[in-house]
Amino acid sequence: MAGASLLQPGQAARLESQLVDRLHQALNNNDTAGLTALIDQEGTVDSQQLTARLGRLTEKFGPLTWQVSQGQPLADGRARLELSVRGMGEVAGVPYQLEATQILAVSSHQGQILNQEVLKEESWVYSGDQRLPVTLQIPDAVLTGQRYDVDVILDEPLNSGLLAGGILEVGPYEVETMGAPTIQLTTLNAGGLFKRVQAPYTPGGQTWTVMLVHPNGTLITSKRVQVSDMPPPPMATPPNLH
Repeated sequence: MAGASLLQPGQAARLESQLVDRLHQALNNNDTAGLTALIDQEGTVDSQQLTARLGRLTEKFGPLTWQVSQGQPLADGRARLELSVRGMGEVAGVPYQLEATQILAVSSHQGQILNQEVLKEESWVYSGDQRLPVTLQIPDAVLTGQRYDVDVILDEPLNSGLLAGGILEVGPYEVETMGAPTIQLTTLNAGGLFKRVQAPYTPGGQTWTVMLVHPNGTLITSKRVQVSDMPPPPMATPPNLH
């Protein structure tokens, strides 16, 4: 990975607190110039693609409220950056709420983001005051060619009314442009959606989008599954001070 030579092998790195604060401020102010200034142009992060995606997200659900924090660094020396965002939008007069989280493995240089890798990405868009209580049993990461389950389970049984839903794999272009995929819905009687799938044989990712329609509204949730030809790096072990 480009830029990995900036870190000593086995050394756990953390992003500068000023960089995290500036990123938090740029996102909450929808400051594309400020966000671009945080990206090292010699790295692998496409600042134009990043700001374009932020613009589309703001157009659909703005103003947005972001939270940015650091988690435990990874054992390979990269920092772990955790982002969450909330917003509200409207489709055909119906208000929708957005909740999304993203975890990134990040390396930086001189106060700028050099490289990033998406470790986890999940979003929820729903109508009504509260989202339907469901659990996504979808792994964060799998190996190339691996078979795995994509399950969406209702946490509470519906007392009345029908529930319809569907699962669809969404391609990279639809993810990047935030397009609205056409999902075929079927009536659900088994307390959720259950699908056995297979990862591609090349590293990258798979994104699954689930749509549930119930008497109280609609829920659309998406999750990205990281596909790798090797197990994901563990988090760094904190030093023993005793």
